[in-house]
Parts: sequence; C-alpha cells; structure tokens
Amino acid sequence: MPEDQKLTQELQKEEKLLPEHLEDGYFHPKMSEAGEIKTLLSWEAPSRPFRKRDRSYFTTIATIVVLFILIVLLMKEFLLIGVLLSLMFVSYVLALVPPNNVVYRVSTQGIVIGEDFYFWHYLDSFWFKKKEGSDILIIQTALRFPAQLMLVLGQDVSEEEVKRIIARFLPYHEIPHKTLFDKWVEGLQKHFPLENIPR
Repeated sequence: MPEDQKLTQELQKEEKLLPEHLEDGYFHPKMSEAGEIKTLLSWEAPSRPFRKRDRSYFTTIATIVVLFILIVLLMKEFLLIGVLLSLMFVSYVLALVPPNNVVYRVSTQGIVIGEDFYFWHYLDSFWFKKKEGSDILIIQTALRFPAQLMLVLGQDVSEEEVKRIIARFLPYHEIPHKTLFDKWVEGLQKHFPLENIPR
C-alpha cells in the first residue's frame, strides 16, 4: 500500500510541474488531447490532386500494360494478368473521374480528413509540395498505413497560415526527405513521361 501512495505522490508532483515548463500558446499533443477540443483551421478542397489527362496518357498506359501482359503470358502467370488489368482499370478511373470535395480540419487534438481522424501523436512531421497543379500539405505519420497524409489546400487557405498552425504541433521540413523510391519515381517521370507535355 505505501508503494501506491508513493506513486500517486510522484504523479501529482509531475502534474504540478508540467504547466510551468510549457510556453504560452504552445500545445503539447498529449495535453491537448485531454484538454479542450478546438478547431484551429478548416477548409474544403478535393480529396486528391487531380488534373484532366490528355489522350496520350491513356494510350501510354494501355501500351505498357499490353506489353507486360505479353511478357506474363510467355511466363504463364495468368493470375498476374488479372492484377495488371485491375491496376490499369484503377489508373484509368483515377485519371478520368474527378475527386469529391472533403472538409479538412486542424484541431487541438489532431487532423481530420473527411471522416478520418488522426491524433497528433500518430503524426511525425510535415512539408508542402506541388502536385498536378495543386498545393499539397504532406504529413508524415508514425503508422504503417497510411505512411503519409496528403491534404489538398483550398483556394481560401494559404500555405503560410497552415504552416503557422501545424508547426505548433509538428516539425516542418523546408526540404523534405526523399526516399530512394521517391527519387526513382521522379527520375522515371522526368525521363519517361506518360503523356505529352504541352509546350
């Protein structure tokens, strides 16, 4: 029983000391989750970056898939043909169908994307990048899936405003770290574009 009392006293001491170490206006994720839930910023934008593709994109994708199917037929891996056809269908739909708008919300507890919610302590860091002509906020997570969150910034929200608010919770990368896979994909897109680039 004395051990329980000692543990309780130590916890009370820690609780008394904690607020003195925090600066005014600074949110600690663990504390803010237990405190008042407050929306700091919200906006509406498409659920993913989207740009209307031209005919050359679809032709290139179809050509690549047909070549892969011919190679797979020679190897007699018929299950893989189904996988390739389904990937082709998904890329076709994503390139053709524009995304729905969702509400993005930054609160004292975490990030809300549509109906999905992520606590701050599951998130690691953030940066911005341009994709398909849209400004994108990328948030690295500590989860296996999704490893990154992509938030499309709307017309009525500025990059500086988003950076100022999220930097209270997460570190900001001015130059984002790129994995070997990211560099490989960028190199492929640069040297072998899937569509004719308008000049």
